[in-house]
Amino acid sequence: MRVLLVNPPSAGVFATFGLSLPPMGLLYLAAALEQAGHQVVIKDLQVEPAGLTTAELMAADLVGITADTTRITKALRIARQATGLGKTVVMGGPHPQFTAAEILATGHVHYIIKGEGELTFPRLLTALEHDSAAPLPAGIICMQDGELVETADAEKPDVEQLPLPARHLVDLHRYSATVAGRKLTPVVTSRGCPSGCSFCSSSSFFGRGWRSRSAQSVLAELDVLCQRDGFRAVAFMDDNFTLAPQRVVEIADGIRSRGYDLKWWNFSRVDTIVRNPAMVEAMAAAGSSMVYLGIESGSNETLQGLGKNSLAGEAKRAVELLQGNGIEVYASYIIGNLNERRQDVAATIDLAVRLNSNVAQFSILTPYPGTILYEELQGRIFSRRWKFYDGLHLVFRHPRINRHLLQFLLIKAYLRFYRRSAKAVADFKAVGKSQGVSVRKVFACVRELLF
Repeated sequence: MRVLLVNPPSAGVFATFGLSLPPMGLLYLAAALEQAGHQVVIKDLQVEPAGLTTAELMAADLVGITADTTRITKALRIARQATGLGKTVVMGGPHPQFTAAEILATGHVHYIIKGEGELTFPRLLTALEHDSAAPLPAGIICMQDGELVETADAEKPDVEQLPLPARHLVDLHRYSATVAGRKLTPVVTSRGCPSGCSFCSSSSFFGRGWRSRSAQSVLAELDVLCQRDGFRAVAFMDDNFTLAPQRVVEIADGIRSRGYDLKWWNFSRVDTIVRNPAMVEAMAAAGSSMVYLGIESGSNETLQGLGKNSLAGEAKRAVELLQGNGIEVYASYIIGNLNERRQDVAATIDLAVRLNSNVAQFSILTPYPGTILYEELQGRIFSRRWKFYDGLHLVFRHPRINRHLLQFLLIKAYLRFYRRSAKAVADFKAVGKSQGVSVRKVFACVRELLF
């Protein structure tokens, strides 16, 4: 079967500033489909702004579309375009799974894949190819005779056995994300998250069980990226790359033994960093350039409410340990938590300035479908304009803070952090220049914030 896989264009600030990464979910799915004997084309509208042509859609037997919450409206436009040409449309990703009834009711999506698609999608294609009346495989949501039908959950793929992502189907060098001044490409080394933070849907989508690839498997993929594709920077995109510290050390040792001049970026947790200084040293020796830490808040009460396992006092130690080893810190903070008042948000901003991480990201608490928070706030959500679920807008009635005030505090957070010192201002300008930031793009970003 000829399958067209589509990645909708980005929304919000990331689109405004042109940051892009290859769609790893689709690349893994494409590899599984090719292994099953199907012909696959990937259309990534992040880097192909001309959009889909009628000819491209007509050449496919089936169209698959991935979507997260902010891009679901654009994904549905693509689905409508495809069904208008008589194509079967399959949709996957976190948002479709958790809002399936709403999406299927549009009539433009025929099947939704639950969770990971590497096993389910090929089985669905087999059923569609051989007998339209054949039982649906596990892991599917669809409409049958006007009723919503959901089959049992499919088994989780063995990440060690999955084929490497089909990177040959996209031009890797069209993507703009960088680390340490080098163009990077993403690598996924594990799936699942045992943490279950209330604001994150990852554990609902991938499961609470952590499934990791061996250090040997990861190093084999790095061999391909470094030797064949010429990359000298990667981003490990796991929710928590450092969950098994000894595995990280083995990967770091393997990078060093190969003599790779490699810079890398990864997600981690405050508590994991402070408890494993030897791991941090090994990372630094192997080229670790930046670590993303979800600090979120300086309040233990807030951290507990968010489902975080770290303690407020550990953030300073984590930042100092990383920076002391020459690793930059990308710190994220959530403002507008349910227990917070204006002074609590101000305290979070003060904390960010004191910690002096290299980068800070401030987000307004957002109840994404599929999260514990979404279920808790059902009666308070006033907006389901999904483009506003970007961490930059308040979409529920906050019990203690006016939404316009919270929007102002978000802007204040960024201004205070990036004007905290002359060096911070210079660093911000340098990053802006490297990403081609212009006055036009800044005004476009402000428009996204307000409208």
